[in-house]
Amino acid sequence: MSRASEKLFVYGTLRRGHVLHSRLVKMNAKYLGSGRIGGALFDLGKYPGAFPSGSRRSRIHGELYELASPEDQLKALDRLEEYFPKRPRASLFVRRRATVHLNGGRRVRAWVYFLPKRPSKAQMIAGDDYSKPGRARS
Repeated sequence: MSRASEKLFVYGTLRRGHVLHSRLVKMNAKYLGSGRIGGALFDLGKYPGAFPSGSRRSRIHGELYELASPEDQLKALDRLEEYFPKRPRASLFVRRRATVHLNGGRRVRAWVYFLPKRPSKAQMIAGDDYSKPGRARS
């Protein structure tokens, strides 16, 4: 039996309208609303990457989901995001908790897949929103 539900914040290809969103649908993840976290968003080519920040001016827009079976769902998402809990230095992303500021003012803690270090060559995404019109959704 799994633990109580957990929350997941997504900012890139797992968002509605993007290529990997069907993975969340198949997991029966429940959409809870839009919000933002502190951080900077970088264009890594086929997908974005977030790096956390405590700055109030640096925000990343995304979506919050509830995971009903977090143990299994997070294992599957870890594989998808190439996060290896026992080898974080070998991981493409690392999973950490962050505070999500929901539209409407409420705050919740949720899992987020962050880059393990700030990229030196990747371009920052203006407006910190991967889903803005004009962005590729392939």
